[in-house]
Amino acid sequence: MNEIYHHALKLLQRKDYTKRQLLEKLQAKFGKVPEEVVETLLSKRFLNDRRYAENFVAKHPDSHPSWIRQALEEAGVEQQVIDHAVAISHWPSLRDVLKAKMLLWRLCPPLERRDVARLFRLLSRLGYPEEDIREELEQFHE
Repeated sequence: MNEIYHHALKLLQRKDYTKRQLLEKLQAKFGKVPEEVVETLLSKRFLNDRRYAENFVAKHPDSHPSWIRQALEEAGVEQQVIDHAVAISHWPSLRDVLKAKMLLWRLCPPLERRDVARLFRLLSRLGYPEEDIREELEQFHE
């Protein structure tokens, strides 16, 4: 058990994990993981799904909330925790994100076809609906 606990601490030093992610990592290396290891990590607050979710939201401020929800669900975060993390964050509109990216990339209207494609791919990866992206980009395209 000591070896598993110390390995878990080593993993958590490098990166924050959800309870499920850490269990999967530990099970892949050690097989069965004693419940006491997880309980100890939780009680000492080395492992905290709420913190993970809030940090994840903070690291992805331009992403669409639906993409954030999906990513957190895949990471094993409970729905209640996801709802809280999404609710406490300010989400910019698609137009605000688009303008910020254009400013960052030093793009001005009218946009060339390749710039429109780059912006479309970026906004799509951030989780915005394709139809909404097309509508916004039409305003800036030649």
